[in-house]
Amino acid sequence: MASGVYLHKPRLPISEETRLKLKLSHIGYCPTEAARESMSKAQKGRKHGPMSEEQKKQISQTKMGSIPWNKGIPQLQSTGEKHHNWKGGTSRVYKTGYYSREYKQWRISVFERDGYRCQGCDIVGGYLTAHHIKSFARYSELRYDINNGITLCEECHKLTDNYKGRNNRGVS
Repeated sequence: MASGVYLHKPRLPISEETRLKLKLSHIGYCPTEAARESMSKAQKGRKHGPMSEEQKKQISQTKMGSIPWNKGIPQLQSTGEKHHNWKGGTSRVYKTGYYSREYKQWRISVFERDGYRCQGCDIVGGYLTAHHIKSFARYSELRYDINNGITLCEECHKLTDNYKGRNNRGVS
């Protein structure tokens, strides 16, 4: 190729070495007639740009009922000890406690005792939290003690000393 001739209009000139590589990469490539027909058919009627709602609906309908290629295949390369975040099989016990039947009953009992009223600002209803006066994580023996709970709205809850583990930071 002659100097100054570009395959496309680049911002910077293409070096002779790059031009040669591009030229050699296309040598010998000739799609078959069937491939050309297939590519042509794929492009016919296609609008370039964002898909219309009709196109989205059509794609959605064609995929309905199809099973994903990886359905049922276990992802063993990133589970258990092989996972990058593995910490030796330890888990924070308090996390499972929040989903227990006892915790849910404790929470309801605290709300009922306080009449679904924030004990900080006296607002009734809204987004209420059953707050542990002594930390759920540090005082496991008091987790479900109704006297260790108080009903607070979100704003009052944020003002507590141990909101989101505030006083636990830096303590092992």
